Amino acid sequence: MYQPRRSGGHSAQRSRAAAPSNAVAQAPRRATRRWYVAAADRAGAIFLGLAVTATAGALTLAGTATAAPAATPVTTPDTSLREGGVSREAVRPQIAAEDVLAVEAASQSTVANAGAVLQPTRTMYAKKPLTALNTPSAGAKKVASVKVAAKVTVTPQTSGKYRLVKVNGDEAWVLKTALSNSKPTENQIVDATAQAATRKVPGGSVLGLQPEAMVVYRAVMARWNVKNVGGYRTHSRSVHQFGRAIDFMTYTNTAQGYAVRDFLVAHAKEFGVDHIIYRQHIWTPYKPVWRLMEDRGNPTDNHMDHVHVAVKDR
Repeated sequence: MYQPRRSGGHSAQRSRAAAPSNAVAQAPRRATRRWYVAAADRAGAIFLGLAVTATAGALTLAGTATAAPAATPVTTPDTSLREGGVSREAVRPQIAAEDVLAVEAASQSTVANAGAVLQPTRTMYAKKPLTALNTPSAGAKKVASVKVAAKVTVTPQTSGKYRLVKVNGDEAWVLKTALSNSKPTENQIVDATAQAATRKVPGGSVLGLQPEAMVVYRAVMARWNVKNVGGYRTHSRSVHQFGRAIDFMTYTNTAQGYAVRDFLVAHAKEFGVDHIIYRQHIWTPYKPVWRLMEDRGNPTDNHMDHVHVAVKDR
């Protein structure tokens, strides 16, 4: 009858008996690793090594660029200077030459400034006729005359109430208050050329003149010494019969006649002038030009010897 073999039977005993007694027991075999796992581990190690190497190189370069000092040139000392015993007080040729040039330049500048002529700086205008003097004093000698509204080249130099100017290319002194930055207007020119009267102008009405005519009378008589003046006349073809016309008798003094005439024209608006007649010419505000009149037969009727002015009733 067939019987199964039991574990540990004769076969097992024979196997154990066949094994030599001095054999070393073998270690258990490790589990086999798959090939792709090993490849991944090896690639990771390679990349890690490259990264570490690159980082170390970058740090080395940065430290070298920032911390490396500039190379200092090496010079060989000149032993002859030590043997010669150079003194600090010895004059060096280059510095001495520069000092000489500086002194010469300063000397030349001083001489030039000492002989410099004051240059004119701007142009101004005479507000009234000026008397140019040779020195800035009231008792100085007159060297030239300057007309009203004339251009005057002035300098910055002043002395008291006088200023140094150029007149006909020569230096002279004039009053500072008689100069203006802007050219005088026609009215200012006429007023400046008017002479100051020496007699007192009456305050009340004279010559039968109306108040509006008295304004003109006082203004003219305060500036010119007119010898005779005509006013109200009973029998007259003009406004003399109303006390609003004046005749300033200048006779042969035509310079005075033209001056009075121009003064009246310049202030025609404020005086309320109706018309002005002088030397057979008439002027009116509505047609402000001088026009020739007809011949009336004699010098007085033609107003050759006087200035006639009529004012409006205001």
